[in-house]
Formats: sequence, C-alpha cells, structure tokens
Amino acid sequence: MYITYCRNQISLNVVDTTQYRRDATAGEYRPTYLIRVSDWEIVPGKQVETGYCALSYVWEQSGDVVQKENGEYDCIDNGGHCIVEGYDVSKGDLTTMALMEQEKYEVQFLPSTRSEATIKHVTYEELLQQICKDFEIEYLWYDKICIDQSDDEIKLREIKQMHKIYSNACYTVAIVPEIHIHDPKDFDTIIPVNNMTQGSTEAWGDMGQIALWWKRSWTLEETMSSKRILVVGTDTHFWQHSFHTCDIPTTYDEFSLRLLDFANQQQGGGSVNQALNQAHFRTSSKEHDKIFSLVNIFPDMFKNMEINYKIDIKTTLHHFYRTIATHDLSILCFGSNLTNDGEEIRVNTMKNHNLPSWTGVSGDYLCDHVAATTTWLQTQHSICDDMLLHISTKYCKTLSVLAYDFGCFSPLSHDKHQWDQQIDKFVMQRNAKDLSNTVEEDTALIDWAIKMTNVSGRYATHYYQPQGASPAQARPLSLTEDCDECIILPILLKSYSLLAEKVEEFPPLRRPVCYTHDYCLPVIKKYVDAANGTKERYKAIGIYYLGGMFHNDIISDDPDEILSSIFGDDIHSEAKEFIIQ
Repeated sequence: MYITYCRNQISLNVVDTTQYRRDATAGEYRPTYLIRVSDWEIVPGKQVETGYCALSYVWEQSGDVVQKENGEYDCIDNGGHCIVEGYDVSKGDLTTMALMEQEKYEVQFLPSTRSEATIKHVTYEELLQQICKDFEIEYLWYDKICIDQSDDEIKLREIKQMHKIYSNACYTVAIVPEIHIHDPKDFDTIIPVNNMTQGSTEAWGDMGQIALWWKRSWTLEETMSSKRILVVGTDTHFWQHSFHTCDIPTTYDEFSLRLLDFANQQQGGGSVNQALNQAHFRTSSKEHDKIFSLVNIFPDMFKNMEINYKIDIKTTLHHFYRTIATHDLSILCFGSNLTNDGEEIRVNTMKNHNLPSWTGVSGDYLCDHVAATTTWLQTQHSICDDMLLHISTKYCKTLSVLAYDFGCFSPLSHDKHQWDQQIDKFVMQRNAKDLSNTVEEDTALIDWAIKMTNVSGRYATHYYQPQGASPAQARPLSLTEDCDECIILPILLKSYSLLAEKVEEFPPLRRPVCYTHDYCLPVIKKYVDAANGTKERYKAIGIYYLGGMFHNDIISDDPDEILSSIFGDDIHSEAKEFIIQ
C-alpha cells in the first residue's frame, strides 16, 4: 500500500517540542552503516560523530505486497507515495475517507482549496528523505538500506544489534499514516488529567485501534529499546520521551510510562509482564519474528539464544518461554482477557501454538512492572523437556470461589445494563460514607472489582470470601476459566505503579515521586489428564488480588508478614510438587 505525508502538519504536543528534539543526544554506539539524508548516500556509522535517528515502520506500507514463487512475500515500490504541500490544515481539507483506505491512499481535498494544494508522487525513500529534512534529521538508520538484505549472515548479525541501534539513537522516527486530524477544533482545549488535547486523544485512538504499526512485533521491540520517539502521521505528529526524563513536559500514555526507555527504568528496568502484555497481541509476517523481537528486548537473558529461522517454530517458542520462566516467575502474573460481558478484550496471536497454560497465552498480562518475590516460603521450580512447570513447596492454600454476578462467568445473563446499575449504586454509597465491614455484600464486592481493574487492568471474574468473614474481607480473582475451587501458591507478585506530582501548570510538567505497589498471587487449577492416568496435573489460570498499602488493604509491606498471614496455617509436612501444564 502507499501512504501520504502532508508537509504542513499540526503538532499534537501542547508545547513546542522542536528544541527538545534538536537537543536530543545519541549514545556512543553507531550502527555499521547509516544514510546521510542530504544526498541519501550510505556512509559507515563510525564516521558519524553527530547523532542519528532510527526508523520504525511497517514494511507493507512501503509499496505493493507481492508473493514470490517460493511463497515468501516482498514489497515492491512503484512510486505511489504522496507528498502534499499547500493545503490549509486548519480547514480540515483532507478527507478522512481517503485516509482509511487500506489498499491505496488517494488524497482528496475540498473543492474550495483543491487548486491550492500540490501532490507529488514519490518512492518510499524519497518520502523518508523529505520527512527527515522537515524534521532536521541528518543521519538515519533504515534497515532496508543499512543492512545487506542479500546476505543472511549479515542480516542475523545486525538483528542481534537492534536493541543497541534503537537505544543509542537520538530518537526513533515512527511512520504511522493512520494518525490524522479528525477536526482542527480538537486542538483548542487541553485535557488537564493527561496533558493532552482532544486531538491527541483521537490520535491515540487511531494508533491503538487501526494503526498497523501498533500491531507489529518488530515495532514493539523498536519502541521498547528507544528512549524517545517522533510519531509522524499523515498531517499531524507528536514527539514523546520517557516519563523518567522528568524535566521535560510530557503526557501520560503507553509511550512515556511503560514503553520508552524500557531497559533503563527504575525498579531494575522493565519486566517480562510489560513486554508480554504487548507482545502476545502483536503480529508478524514470520512466526519466528514474534519471538526474535522479544529476545532483543531482553538481550542479557537471551544472549546465548540463536536467531535462526531454520529452527522450527515449536522449538523456538519452547526455548523462549522456558528461559523466561527459569529466570522470572512473574510470568505467572496474568488475568482474564475478557470484559465483564464476556467479550474478548484483544485477540491473542499466540494461542494457536498449543503452548502450556503457564505462558499466559489464554489470558492477559499486567502492563506495569511486576517482580516475583518469595522469601521464607521458598519454592523450587524447573521446566522439563515436555514444557511442564514443576513447582515444589510446603505451602499452598485451596480456595472456594464464586463468580461475580455480572462478570464474564456469571451464572446469570451478561446484562451490561445491570452491571452499570451496580457500579452507580456503589459510587453513590461510597460518596455517602466510607466503606466498612458493615456495608452490604454487593457493594463491597464491586468495590474490590473496581479496585482490581483500576490497578491491574484486568477484570475481576471471581471472588473469595473466607468463611465467617465480612464481605469487605473478600478478595477478587481474575481467571481465564470458570471454577469453584482453585489453589494459590506462595509466590508473591509485586506490581509497581508510578505516582507523579504536578510541578508546573504550563508548560504542563509532572515529576515522578515514587512507586506504589500492589500484591497478587498466582492461581492454579487441578484438571484431569487422561493420558497420564492418576497423575495430578494443574493449569495456571490467573491471579488472586491482595491489594496494597496504597489502598490500606495490606497492613504490612514486608513480604514475610504478607505471606505468613495467608499461608501460615497451610503447611504440609513435606513439599508438594505441582506439575503445571
């Protein structure tokens, strides 16, 4: 397909970011080759003393996709891209219908301004050169040119350096043509909660819902390896950076809080959960790329993994997940991928590989940093050749749980209207008085369901109420399948959320203050495996939410005390082995 770039653009940033972009510096590493923008010549990277930018794009948006005789696909550029000049963005001349075309972007203008605009058809490289000149970029790393595509050995070598290429760039330039101006009036008002305009909100909607760039595996790796990003749409753009660069105005969004500067964030860098939360819903032209892009996000963990497309996909997948689970049991921190009325939130692209339950492919991971904490309740775990996760512990607890009345596993009908009524009822009662042990049951349970969703991003599906306890002492679970009995394991999962304070009204500036954290535990369920006779097997099916000190739900922040309060009486004389399929 072909895309359109309008030179007369409106920035989505509420403040002028031009100088911030000019001041952005590169790291010490230089790619093997770079493109000099002025004459579009390839030069050795080591000769470039100034910085460079790295390109992030979707390859099928760079021309016509054709299938070759060997079954592989290629993209042929026949010069159908458009550079547009001389139209008045403030009048909304560009028709949105043309922007939604998936096969071809045919630009149209209102009759009153058509004669004022000029359209130039160019190749993708010519379009990139114009974008770089407009944003004052001197050197660009563009994989299609800077890597010898005919040499497989060179390609594999350069793929292993991708995290260095993007993390050392001044910033990444992302080409996202689906982002465009819906209404020029959307830029008139700033929404104070997230420092955005309505135009920014519309752009994020386009990016998350229709943009191919947001759905691809390699673009995830490119973003998570970057520190800053310039997103260029059809007639609008924005520049964003890590929220941890706290002396520059920014907005609250997925880029600034979770994706940019991923490896260098506080709390020991990004976590497996943050990556898998995005990766399990991304696509790629080759199945191997879903894994190889993630390998680059965790270069230290996978430094010995071979990037080889000749190794079958099953072996590659198993190696990847086995390595992660060996290093980090927070891989068990996932919940339901269903809304309260039973609809799938996102389509998981990894479900067709028959992966074990503990990989989380049946659910959805938390988007924040999660660390697995085990202290005096030590567990031992390993993954066998059959991809079974073996966890041995003397401590475990069986819970009898009930489904929420208006959740996705409700015994009643999935009546969204009734659920909304319950929410409204809860809000009214919470405004009238503080929740306490005397509140009615449905109000306390809804309070916990809302709390879990707000903190973890996962919908509560079930709840556990200890025998003889009040409703306020109940706790929610987010499970991938229905059950009336499950088991929680003594692996304390600690989820970090960033708190920030406003330090300036304009330009809008917030500074990170601290990380608040909430706790949950992994949930497993026994199931009958006919192939193994009487041998017990288990599935990982979600999380049990405990709360956190920020919500006054946990009286101690000491993992020892938290775990002992839950498992102190649930101890076996010998360690029990749970074999999780």
